[in-house]
This record gives sequence, C-alpha cells and structure tokens, in this order.
Amino acid sequence: MNRILLPVLATLLLLAACGSSPTPQSDPAPTVDPVIEAIISQALADTFALDALRELCDEVGPRLAGSEGMRRAHAWGLRRLAEAGADTAWTEEVMAPRWERGVEWARLTHPYDTPLPMLGLGRSIGTDGVPLEAEVLAVSDWDELEARQDEVAGKIVLFDPPWVHYGANVQYRAHAASRAAEYGAVAALIRPAGFGQNTPHTGVMRYADDQPRIPSASLSSEGAALIHRLSDQGVKPRVALSMEAENFDDGPCANVLGDLRGRELPEEIVLIGGHLDAWDTGGGAHDDGGGCVIMVAALKVLNDLDLRPRRTIRVVLFTSEEYGGQGGDAYAEIHADEIDHHVLALESDAGCFAPSGFSVKADSLTITELAPFAAPLAGLGADNVYPGWAGVDIGPLVEQGVLGVGHRVHGEEYFRYHHAPSDVFEAVRPEDLAANVAAVAAFIYAVADYPHPLPQPKDD
Repeated sequence: MNRILLPVLATLLLLAACGSSPTPQSDPAPTVDPVIEAIISQALADTFALDALRELCDEVGPRLAGSEGMRRAHAWGLRRLAEAGADTAWTEEVMAPRWERGVEWARLTHPYDTPLPMLGLGRSIGTDGVPLEAEVLAVSDWDELEARQDEVAGKIVLFDPPWVHYGANVQYRAHAASRAAEYGAVAALIRPAGFGQNTPHTGVMRYADDQPRIPSASLSSEGAALIHRLSDQGVKPRVALSMEAENFDDGPCANVLGDLRGRELPEEIVLIGGHLDAWDTGGGAHDDGGGCVIMVAALKVLNDLDLRPRRTIRVVLFTSEEYGGQGGDAYAEIHADEIDHHVLALESDAGCFAPSGFSVKADSLTITELAPFAAPLAGLGADNVYPGWAGVDIGPLVEQGVLGVGHRVHGEEYFRYHHAPSDVFEAVRPEDLAANVAAVAAFIYAVADYPHPLPQPKDD
C-alpha cells in the first residue's frame, strides 16, 4: 500500500471510531479535517482534469446533441470515467432535437460593403439556399418594435437592447424571430446575449406556433451598434444574410453515467453532473466541458486516495442541455423509481473561473444546515453557501424534492465566452480548474460520507 495514504486511512478509522464528523447543525471546527486537506492537496496537484479538458475541447471538439461530435464525446466520457475509477460506466438513450448550422455569412451592403461577424441561432431555419437582402429596422426593445410595427414589413429587424444581464437579454435571442415575423419581417438579428471583442454568441431560439418562421442570427455587439447608429442617422442600412441551417427530426443521443458505489449506503445517491453537449462554435471549454471534467476529476481524486464514501456518488454527463434540457428530463424519467434515493444533486454549469462556493435551491434552514460541509473550503474561496439556482439538468429532480446545489465561480467574465468562438481550451486557467476540482471533490466527499441523514428541503 502507498505509504502516503496510510495517514489518511488512519484518520478515517479514527473518525469512524470516535464519531467525530462535524454535524451540519453545529459550528464548523476551526481546523480542517486532514482527510479534506488530503483531498484538496491531491486535486491541486493532479493534472488529470487539465488533460481531459484539453482532449475534450481539441480532439472531441464541437458536440451538439445528435451530432458526430457528440458521439465522440460519449466515448470520451465512458473512457474518462473508467480512468477516474468509476465502478461502472454506461450510457442511457435520450431523444434529442437535431440541427445543423451549415455555411453562413452576413454582410452590410449599404452604405458600404463589409462583412459582419454573425452566428445563426440554434434551431433557426436557413435562407432557402439563396442570400436574403433587405433594409434593416433597428429597435432597442419590444416596446419600440410595437411602436414601429407599421415599418416592419419586408425588413430585417435588428434587436439591439443594451446589455443588462443574461436573464434580461436572452429573451431577445429566444423570441426575436417570432415577434418580428408577426409584423412581416423577413429575418431577425440580435445583439448577442453576451459580450466580447467583436464576437457573436449563438444559443437556442424558439418559434411561436402561430407565426411564420424566419431566419434568426446573432451579430456581435459592435456590429449591432454600428447598424443601429446608421439607422438612427436615417441612412437605412441594408444587410445580406445567407444561412444553410436545417432542422431534422429528433434522434437518439445519450447521457453518460458513472457510479462510485457507496460502502455502507449504496442505495443513497449523491448525483454530480454537468452537460456534455456544447455549441459548434468553439471547444465548449467553460460551457460546459469544464463542468463535466470537474465532476469526473473529483471522482478520480477520491479513487486515487482510496476514499470510498458511505453513499454512492453518481456522475452524470447530460446531453441536450443547450436545446432545452432533454437530458435532464430523460434522467428523471428513467430513474423515476429511485428519485427518493437521491439525497443531493450538484450541477456545474457556470464556467471554470475561480471557485466561489455553492448556491442551494432550498429554504434558509436547509441552507444553514448545509453550510458546514463547505466551511473547510475557505482556503479555496469556496465556502460561501447561499440561496439560488441549482441547474437546468438537475431541475427535474429538484422539482420532485431532491436537494439541489449549484457549483459557483467568480464568473464576471463568463459572458465573454458563453456560446461564442472564444470558448476554447485557452480560455480556462489551469489553476482555476484545479481549484474547482478540489472544492467539488472535498464538498461532495463530506456530503457522501456524512454518517447521519443529510439536510433536506423543508416543506413550505
């Protein structure tokens, strides 16, 4: 046996004999459990996560649900889970939407000719094989569209709302096409739900059933601002748009799963996951390759230290989050008979910046009870536990009463990379990735090995 692990195992035996594990109801001890220290040290020193993320971004590449890239990602996930020490690793079929981008471009054609950075929005239709050219009507928001509805027919409508935050801006990505089509627009363009250096951002859009379907695409913030300024000066800008985008019938895809079976309470499941699908514009490093890698690497850290917790830790790499969460829905349906055995679900889908803690979808008392599990992570800056969103993919579980936790980071720069060509391997700092693995591995081990019933959401 590795002599380095002997102190860790001895500590485990001592803790088991003395029953000295901290309880969520009590204040955290002033010193960190040496087992947790060992987990953090191992995670910070290991390079598994960085290599796995590089491989996912560079060699697997773009991976929309239902694509060949996603099939490569399935194989990557199964292999990496096996390398991490999962007792079992398998896939579960998910029927998911399928969409292909094809070749696309946009140009400003009046008052002069110049290319415009653009990305078609996911699930948009194309331009029927020929470029579409029209005058652009630029509006700042829904209210201005309504006020100028008589000017819309035959034009491309550009929605250029100022950047507020993702929740406020993403509504234009989702609904611009149908809102513009209602008044006769031939296409819709948006300022992206993100920001960067002349970089457009894609993402899924939705068509209303009662409106015509028109092409929809994102420009860069700078491109949208240029057209809006020209429009305000009465120049009447024109844009040519060409998109080969095509939708197909839903087809088979898969979630990828791996279990580290619990030593005493294997029927109780602590689920940790991220979404494996990513847009076809970059490597999907922050969204959400890093989240998947963090979860797999956390399992490897525990396996490397011969730490098998009381409960089963299940890693789930969900598919089709970007199209609307079909992977999360499918998991809840397939595992309906054992949802009551899920004692906590943790999702990472906020990027791989420096860790900041955990948000919890629960009442204040439950959050207070959960906070001591993160208290030993103060050295990583990840001890903050507060109310908030847990995640899209674990949402169906949370709705059925499972305690939902979101892994959180200092994501002030996240929307420079979100759904953009800039979301590549180089965008992730190795030290941040390692710190996130350490935070998740330590937190999830403390939860999964806790000798008492875990905190659960209280009824309202």
